[in-house]
Formats: sequence, C-alpha cells, structure tokens
Amino acid sequence: LGGFFEASIDTRRAADGALTTVVEASGTLDGARLPSLLRLPTDAELTGNTAWRGSWSFGRAPTDGGPPGRSLIRIESDLVGLASGLPAPLAKSPAARRPLRVVFEALPGGGLDIDAALGRDVLARLRVAPADRGLVLDRGVVRFGGGEAGPLPVAPGLRIGGKAPALSVTDLRKLRSPKPGVRRLQDWLAGVDLEVGRLEVLGYEFERVSGRMRPAPQGWDIDVASPSAQGRVLVPYDFTGETPLALDMEHLVLGPRLRRGEGEPDPRDLPNVRLDVRAATFERYDLGHLEAELRRRPDGVALERFRIKHEAYSAGGSGRWTVGPAGQLGALDFELDSSDARGLLSAFGFAPLVDARAARLEARLTWPGAPDGELLGRVSGEASLRFTEGRLVGVDPGAGRVLGLMSLAHLPRRLALDFQDVTDEGLAFDSITGDLRLVNGSAYTNNLVLRGPATEIGIAGRTGLGDRSYDQTAVVTGQLGASLGVAGALAAGPAVGAALFLISQIFKEPLSGAVRAYYRITGPWDSPKVRKIDANELKEAAGLSVAPAPPGDAP
Repeated sequence: LGGFFEASIDTRRAADGALTTVVEASGTLDGARLPSLLRLPTDAELTGNTAWRGSWSFGRAPTDGGPPGRSLIRIESDLVGLASGLPAPLAKSPAARRPLRVVFEALPGGGLDIDAALGRDVLARLRVAPADRGLVLDRGVVRFGGGEAGPLPVAPGLRIGGKAPALSVTDLRKLRSPKPGVRRLQDWLAGVDLEVGRLEVLGYEFERVSGRMRPAPQGWDIDVASPSAQGRVLVPYDFTGETPLALDMEHLVLGPRLRRGEGEPDPRDLPNVRLDVRAATFERYDLGHLEAELRRRPDGVALERFRIKHEAYSAGGSGRWTVGPAGQLGALDFELDSSDARGLLSAFGFAPLVDARAARLEARLTWPGAPDGELLGRVSGEASLRFTEGRLVGVDPGAGRVLGLMSLAHLPRRLALDFQDVTDEGLAFDSITGDLRLVNGSAYTNNLVLRGPATEIGIAGRTGLGDRSYDQTAVVTGQLGASLGVAGALAAGPAVGAALFLISQIFKEPLSGAVRAYYRITGPWDSPKVRKIDANELKEAAGLSVAPAPPGDAP
C-alpha cells in the first residue's frame, strides 16, 4: 500500500476448544496504488496519503477435521489526505472527511461477500466469486443517497439505485478500464434505477431526472422522465454496428451546451441514429415533431433525412457532419414552408415582426465545427426567402430579439414620419422576396424587395448573424404607375440620375416608381439606427451589397 503499518495478533480459545485469531492493524496508504490493487479505472486520479485501521478475525474448529470458523476483514478510514478524481458522487478533495467502511467475509469455495459504505450516501453489498482470471463480480447492489443497501439480489448482476445530486455521463465515458475487453458492461450490470438532480450528457444538462436502464438483446433499454426529456432510448452496445441509437420521445429540450470544448462530440464516434421526438426544442428553436435518420460514414455521419411538423410550419431536408483536414464541418440543405409567419418567427425565438399568409425559405448551408445554437455566427452558403400577402408589424424600441434578415420591419416607424403609407396596423405588402449569400456568419443581399399596394422598398447590404448587426441601405419608391428610367432620371438632375443608375446596378430586380427616399440602417438588431440619407451618401454605401468570397468548403 506504499505506507507503514503495525499489527498485533491475538489468539483465543473458547470453552469448546475452538480457536479465534484476531489481527489488529493500522497504517497509511498511497492513493496512487489503489487503482491497480482494486481494479479501478486507470485514470481514477487517486492521489495523496491517508491513514487506515482494520482487523482480521478468523477461527478454527477444535479438531483439525472440523469446518473453519467465520473469516472477517474490516477496514476503516476517514480518507483525509486522499483526493479522488472519480466522477461525482465519488469525487473528493484532499481535506474532505469521507468515512469509508468495508467488511469482507470469506465464503466456502473462495468467494467473498462485501459490505461497504462511503459516508452516508453510498452503500454497497456485493458478492464476488472465483473465476479463471481471479475474483469477479457475481451479484450485488449499490445505493446512492442513503437508506439501506438491501439484501443481495437473487439473480446475478449488479443493480444500482437511489438518488444522486449530480451525475456526468461524459465523465463516466472518459474512464478507462484497467483491463480493456476483459468483461463487457452488459455482462455484469443488471440494471439502474436512479433519480438524479442534475444529469450531464455530452455537455447538455438535464434537471430532476428519473431513469431506468436495463440490458436488452441489442443495447441498453432506457426509460427517462424529467421536465426536459421524457421517453424511451435504446443505446446500442456496439456503436459501429447496424443497430441505431433510437430516441422515441414525447419531449426533448436541449439547452446551450454547458461544457463546450470539454468532451466535445466527434461525429466519427457516433452510431447510426433514429429520432422520433414529438416536441423537440434545440436551444431557442421550437422544432415541433422532429423525425430524423443519421447514418455512419468513415468521416462522420450523414443526415439522410429529417422532417419537422410544427403547427406554424413544416420543413425537411438532409445534411452531414464530418471531420476533414480542417476539422469538423456541418452542412444542411432544407426547404421550409409556413402558413403562419408570426408563429414561424416566434418558434425560432424572433420577435413576430411579419404577419403573412405564406412564407417559404430554401437554403444550402455549411459551417465549421459541431452543430449548435451559435452556428449562425459561422454559417456560409445560399438562401432565398419569400413572404406572401401580409404586413410588417411595428417594432417598439427594446422589442428584443428580431430577425436580422428582416430589417424592413424597422422602417415603418420611420416611414410614418415621411409618408402616409403606414397605418396603425403596419405596412401592407403583396410580397417580400430576396436572395442571400452567407459568408462566415454574414448575410449579403442586393435584391431583398418589399412590394406593396403603395410602396416598394429595396434593401442592399450586410446582416451580421453572429454579431447581430445591420449595415444596409434601403431605397423607398412610390407606385406612380410607371418606372422612372435612367434617361428620365438624368433629366431630373445629375445627383438623382446618378443615384438611380447606381440603384439599377445594385438591385438585380429593378424597383418601380419614383424614388422617394434613401435610408441607412446600422447598429444592433434590437435597436438599429434608421437614418434618412441623400443621393450622395447613397453612392458611398454602394459597396455594401458585395459579399466576399466564401471559404473553400462553402458552396
């Protein structure tokens, strides 16, 4: 054990002649020696020294041919000085006092019964039996959270139950077996019934979780219930086989990853996956009924299909998540349709700025890194959007998160000062259309156009999806029955003519009607600055619609 010890031996004879020998001992031990001695994980990170005391009592019958008496070993320690890097609830600092008591009783044939307690919250009763490679676990029960461990199970296998304040699946998966491949987990773990106050899985946290896990022919059959996850999960024993990780859930809420950069998932480690979640939420996005299938490939996983059915919209498409020379790369191609534009915006966490009869979004996107709630700040690709027959709803200062691509929604308040086209009900439109080029989290457009019964508005410039900012120019025209050509514009004056010629170059789709005003939209999404400008300032802003080249992996 790497420390000193001292012992005393005393043998007593009973009235019937039976002998009982008692060994009393005490000493210190080196925590680094324990993993190999007790077959703990090699990265258990046990360090420091602690004092221990113990006794060994064994008896012998009065005659040499009689059966031996009971053989008991008792070991106790307060573990002060010993540090444990094992996951909670087995973690411990050097100064913490955590009383440990272990009692071993020898069984006929060479086995052992073990009764153990770590503090008041970890209790165990185990039986180990001799095998070709030494003693192995035959059956047992471990209970967290106090109470009684209970009797040994009748059937083989270990059963784990009780309550734990916190548990990290990521930390458990990082532990390395002292003898890999000697015995599979499903060969000795018979089941788990736990209530966990805070459960961490792949960096995501779930509170107040009740779970039941049992071995099944192809994998672990898990029933889980909590405010953020309820349903059934099948986790395959072999992630490289054909059996998928299957989630059949009533609801699943994934908040922001709390442990980014630690235990970061690698798509090459994932199995085939099949999802059917009736109410799915990913960070701030309400996905409704989500169905998806992922298939393993040598460099990661392919999202062969996904389908979303929400009361406000439907969507579907495919994608991939791979690892290449430059690191992780995600991709998603999808189409989205909605008959409730306000509900659609609300479902994605944006202020409901647009009320429209129909909406459609098509996109081909890529981004570096794992898929997460911040990928909009890294995304590149192409997208097009269309809203049909609706109105822009007014935006109050401090209205909160808004849809960055819809800077149009900030104009009605300003236009109401200049024109009579805006009513209390908002600015009516027949359509809003536009194409977007996305580069590293910035969306560029030169044809985002609102067409309405009284006004047409064009937007050119940049929207920062990562920094949530605008840098755009808006051109407002009036429907006067005919477009004002460049020749006619030149006749109206050099400055106006030059500005309109510039507009014809900026916008792929020309605006009809005479130009009535130009605006600059800059600043953060929540509170942008909308400023009226003249034709000369418009020239200075002309380069805003030009997007830089996308990264090499972008479409």
